[in-house]
Amino acid sequence: MQRSIVWLFVLASLWVVPTLASAQAGGSQLHLGAGLAIDFGGEAEVNDRGDYDLDGTFGLRAHGDYAVHKYVSVGGLTRISWWEPDWGDADRSFLFDIGPRVIGHYDWRDFRFYSGLSVGLTISALNDDFDNVENPAFGPTVSLTVAGAEWWFTRGIGAFLELGWVGHFGLEHEAEFGSGEIEFDLSQGMFETGIVFGT
Repeated sequence: MQRSIVWLFVLASLWVVPTLASAQAGGSQLHLGAGLAIDFGGEAEVNDRGDYDLDGTFGLRAHGDYAVHKYVSVGGLTRISWWEPDWGDADRSFLFDIGPRVIGHYDWRDFRFYSGLSVGLTISALNDDFDNVENPAFGPTVSLTVAGAEWWFTRGIGAFLELGWVGHFGLEHEAEFGSGEIEFDLSQGMFETGIVFGT
């Protein structure tokens, strides 16, 4: 009797464990995620006059990816973030990014490993430290996910983590009085994490 119970337990484990461990493999085609963005390090180039170091800042991001192939998904990415130079008591300035993105991924059991690229539009608003300039300004943004991973607890919910680089380019804020402008490029590392849902 005891031996039969042991064999039943072993057989049940052989069926249940792979089922639980394969929450991602063969899972949802549409993945929707939202979470925290941390931009760190990097530099700002202002009016081609030199590079200035940037402090780390927090932001928010959301994304959607739809699988069009076993190893490829397409979708979109949006980010709300700030950048802050490390000189004096300068305040943060605002950035809003939106654009399409494509990722290449590999699914294994309850994990997805991926890299991705998003090229889109950014909207910039400078803080009050920049006197007499017009807001907003517009320019291109590039977000590169060097290494990303999703860990699926079930077929419907999981967590994601991404490490990469984000750049904002050619942001020109015109002066309100007289001629001239403030133009800057930003380049920073990024760390992003949050919750992802499968539908």
